[in-house]
Amino acid sequence: MKLPITGGCLCGKVRYEISAQPVDNINCHCRSCQRSTGAAYLAVMLVPTSALTITGNYKEFPTQSASGHTVYRGFCPECGTALFGRNSHFTHVRPVAAATLDEPGIFTPHKDIWVADAQPWDIMNPDLPKYDGSPW
Repeated sequence: MKLPITGGCLCGKVRYEISAQPVDNINCHCRSCQRSTGAAYLAVMLVPTSALTITGNYKEFPTQSASGHTVYRGFCPECGTALFGRNSHFTHVRPVAAATLDEPGIFTPHKDIWVADAQPWDIMNPDLPKYDGSPW
C-alpha cells in the first residue's frame, strides 16, 4: 500500500494520516461494532499506534468489548462519523474504519471476527477465515 494513507469524517473537520503499513485488516461482526456503525459489521484496518496522526477535534465514547476490554470509539462530534478506536488491551494498534479512508478501495479484509454475533442477513465472503470471537 502506498503511504501515507489518509482519511477523515463526512464533514471534513477530523482528518487522519497513517504512516506505516497496516498490521491487519478485519471485518468485525460483534454487536458493539454493529450498534456503533448501524451496519452489519465494521471493516477495520489495524494500524500501529505510533503511525496514526489525527488532526481536528474528535470525541471518544468508551464501551466494553465482548472480550471484556474497554474500547474507546472515536467519532466526529460535528457529523457523527465513526472513525477510529483504541482498545485498553491492544495498545500497540489502533483500529481505523476502512470506509473513512480517502481511497477505501485499498482495503482488503483478511478475516471475519466475532461471527457468532453476525446477523442472519449478513453475507460474508466464504474465502475469508472466520472466528467466532477474537482470534487474539
